[in-house]
Amino acid sequence: MLTSDLLQTRNHGPYIYPRYIKTEAPRAQGLAEQLIAIFSDHQGKTRRELSDALNQYAQDSTDYRIQRGLAKLLRDDRCEFSERSVAPPAEVRERVFGLARENHPVVLQPDMIHPVSRNDILAEVASEYKTDVEQLTWAVYADLPDNHILTRFDSPQPEWLLERYNVALAQALLYRCIRMRLSVLRNIPSRYKQLFKFVKFYQLMHTIQGDLDSGYEIVLDGPVSLFRLSQKYGLKLAVFLPALLLCTRWKMEAEIVAADGERRFFPLDESAGLHSHYRDSTVYDSLLERTFAERFGEIESGWEIEREVAIINLKDTVFIPDFAFRHADGRTALLEIVGFWRPDYLKRKLMKLKRSGRTDMVVAVSADLNVGEEDFKDVPGSVFFFKRRINPQEVLTRLEQVGQDASLES
Repeated sequence: MLTSDLLQTRNHGPYIYPRYIKTEAPRAQGLAEQLIAIFSDHQGKTRRELSDALNQYAQDSTDYRIQRGLAKLLRDDRCEFSERSVAPPAEVRERVFGLARENHPVVLQPDMIHPVSRNDILAEVASEYKTDVEQLTWAVYADLPDNHILTRFDSPQPEWLLERYNVALAQALLYRCIRMRLSVLRNIPSRYKQLFKFVKFYQLMHTIQGDLDSGYEIVLDGPVSLFRLSQKYGLKLAVFLPALLLCTRWKMEAEIVAADGERRFFPLDESAGLHSHYRDSTVYDSLLERTFAERFGEIESGWEIEREVAIINLKDTVFIPDFAFRHADGRTALLEIVGFWRPDYLKRKLMKLKRSGRTDMVVAVSADLNVGEEDFKDVPGSVFFFKRRINPQEVLTRLEQVGQDASLES
């Protein structure tokens, strides 16, 4: 992401906005193309040589902040630097400096009083590593960041770089965010689940209200708004933003502490045209789930299996079972797979299963977990344990039971 000094903003009353660039503008396109070309030309060269070339290019530039921002994104996202040395530099330094200490003082030009020269030291160590003096000299400081070699540059299209820059501007504005309010409407269930997973992954304190039909209102808050200003929580909100961009209909309002200390608001919605660089989650979270879905689809059951289409609102959070089933006669049922071993995960999962109160749910629990039937005694629905793979016939038998029960209750 961008550093705060590269952020450019504008104010309008109580609102604050990033100064986005027009991605289709010829000047912006030309700048992106030139920077990409500089990076491409410096593959196999040092970071210092690349930096010097970028600085020389920026000498006559009036939009140096944009140029520096674009270059930073290319360095961070598309480059791979590595150390090239005939031997570990720390080891080489230890040997060279140790030998120099033994022959102190070491001079450039030897004489009768000072017979050992710098080249003599380097040549002796080079012979030990079976290399030449030039390679050995480079190895002494090959681990310095400026001496790292650009070994790979994944050259992007200019449009990608410019779009990524606009997202990075919005992210940088969130570094000083203390609260974020989201409205997410009319998205497919898997989009909601993806969003909720990012909320939890970044450990964002949250409250969630709403349902699948009307959408969800989400407030992201944290200790920064309660105690003292810190950019640590704002950084989490910044890295969360691209996950929000994966949704199709949404609105955001972030409360920002501006550089002058004033509270301002940063509004954003899908009409801004920002594009996420995060990859959409795959259809299945694990090979276990995919294998089960494929095997269940091969049997004649009368049940149609769907992936994560039910969202159960638990007021302060949500619960999305792994699979939903619909029978040709109208019966429905759910399946949740409990296969992750971490204690805090199991505790939260059990809490959600109990609070959901869903008697139409089948719960498949891995036998590798440190839990037993007693732990699931208060979980409604039907619970069974599996070893390595989930047997579709076992699930089918239990679907018939909970489906019938759900039908009778309704």
